Amino acid sequence: MNRYFQFLFLCHRLPSRSFFYRGVQFPICARCTGICIGYVIGIILALYKVPPFFYALILTIPMIIDGTGQLFNKWLSTNYRRLVTGILGGIGIVFMVLHAALLFWNLTMYLYKKGEYIGSLIFN
Repeated sequence: MNRYFQFLFLCHRLPSRSFFYRGVQFPICARCTGICIGYVIGIILALYKVPPFFYALILTIPMIIDGTGQLFNKWLSTNYRRLVTGILGGIGIVFMVLHAALLFWNLTMYLYKKGEYIGSLIFN
C-alpha cells in the first residue's frame, strides 16, 4: 500500500517532511497527505456547489508559493504548514478538474448539436 501512495503522488517521502504515527512514517509526505485530505473535502463540497474557477485557482496559490519558496531555499516550511497548504491545494485541484470536465462536456454537447464529431477537431 505504501508503494502505491508513493507512486500515485510521486512523493519523495523524506522523513523530515513526513508525519509519524506511533513511530511509523506515513506513506507520503505532509503536503501529499494534505492533498489527499483536500481531495476528499473537495469532492464532498462539490456535491453541494462548485465555486467559480477563479476561487479554485486561489485555493492552490498558497501551496504553490510554499512549495516554490521551499524548493528555492527561501524558507523552510513546517509539516503543519505543508498539511494546510496541501489541503487547500487539494480542494482547489478537485474544483479545477471539475471545471475542465464540465468545459469538455459542454464542448462535446455543442459539437453534437451542430452534428460534428469531437474527434474531427483532434484528428483532422
